[in-house]
Amino acid sequence: MALQDEILERSREIHTDRYSMAINEALSMYESGDLEIHPEFQRIFRWRLPQQSRLIESVFLGIPIPPIFVAAREDGVWDVVDGVQRLSTLFRFMATLKEDDDTLDLPDPLTRGDYLKSLEGVVWDKDKVNPKATASKVELSEAQKRFFKRARLDFQIVEHTSDKNSKFDLFQRLNSGTHLSEQEARNCLAVMLDATFYRWLQQLAGDPAFIASTNISERQEEEAYGIEIALRYLGMVTAERSDLSGLKDVGEFLTTRMRTFISSEEYDRVFEKERFSNIFSWLNEALGDTAFKRYDHTRGAFSGRFTVSAFEAITTGIGLHYDHWNAVSSAERKSLLIERVKDVWKDSVFQSRTGAGKPASLRIPHMFEVGQRIFSLGD
Repeated sequence: MALQDEILERSREIHTDRYSMAINEALSMYESGDLEIHPEFQRIFRWRLPQQSRLIESVFLGIPIPPIFVAAREDGVWDVVDGVQRLSTLFRFMATLKEDDDTLDLPDPLTRGDYLKSLEGVVWDKDKVNPKATASKVELSEAQKRFFKRARLDFQIVEHTSDKNSKFDLFQRLNSGTHLSEQEARNCLAVMLDATFYRWLQQLAGDPAFIASTNISERQEEEAYGIEIALRYLGMVTAERSDLSGLKDVGEFLTTRMRTFISSEEYDRVFEKERFSNIFSWLNEALGDTAFKRYDHTRGAFSGRFTVSAFEAITTGIGLHYDHWNAVSSAERKSLLIERVKDVWKDSVFQSRTGAGKPASLRIPHMFEVGQRIFSLGD
């Protein structure tokens, strides 16, 4: 197909519109439920106070704010795809932004701006400020509030008649190269697809035994690595070996599997949560935070940090043979787990497919096979 033909075909699949409105109009849409700013997005994107203050300063100075991208749903609601933090910052400053439980997310007094030094301590309403704030508070005048409310925002709208994947593709394009990790971006996609799935995935990653046995660093946790490896386990344990053959990009694999889980009516979250909880409980009981660390057979000891290849082989292997591991006694299961985990580290396939220079796309299919083989209990 020629380039021009492709351009014409693809452009027909995406329908967009542009609209300009005052901040107060956008606030009215938000308060009536016509503009959806997911609370989960706010936590993922949360700006620090100086960043929030700079945006407020830009509004007062008339400095153009980048357009807000929204996706129009079939019910008429606008889903914010890009611009969550800009909108939430504006609404938080006006003391109208709400948390999950509908309580107000009360703002802190602003910090001084690059041009407007007198922004220091400014608030919208002295009676609606974060109670923990210790800075002095200076309330805007009524004239200043009117000016702020009338400042205009540009919205770029992806119509609901567009290709169903357009808003997700748009989100990924707009946020490529930003500070977001791949999983943070994937979390946002999950929220747009089904916020209940995202919260469910958060619950899995917050399981005490999972946290204890993986023992990932604080920095990794800030980048949503815990959620990523939980999703990695779910993606592998529910896959067929053939699904992993020819795997090219792990991120794409995880996103595809996540979309499948969300869209499938047959995906049993209750069972998967139970299986997840039990597997990590067993591993934590048997090995604690050494469950996914390197085992040196010469020294007879575990050492080092969390190893993702061990995580993939061990958790997938137990999950694939879950019914048999669940059937053995607690004492037998504990001793067997210790033995099999050690076996992973001396397995020739495992050794040849892990380590520096081994891309995940070529490693994962083999970790599936290693786990399936080593953790079999004769089933």
